[in-house]
Amino acid sequence: MPRNMQIRDVPDDIADAIATRARAKGQSAQAYMLGLLAADARRSRNIDLIAQFEGRDDGMHSAPGQIAELVHLARNEREEQLADDTGDCPCS
Repeated sequence: MPRNMQIRDVPDDIADAIATRARAKGQSAQAYMLGLLAADARRSRNIDLIAQFEGRDDGMHSAPGQIAELVHLARNEREEQLADDTGDCPCS
């Protein structure tokens, strides 16, 4: 069941900014504020979900850029193996 909420003592500059943004989107201030509240509620659920995985150890421990370096090394190793098999180096 929907609930009513009320915000008191909103400074004029903030109320004016909300009204301006709402008009720019073709919405009432109420609809605009409801959209902001809904977006914030969705983000809080995402934060809660991410927190569930905090401290999880799934075996992946790599620093930024480390995966690219590992791929580069694996490709070089594969090229060396191919060169040994054929007698030609594809990298030369």
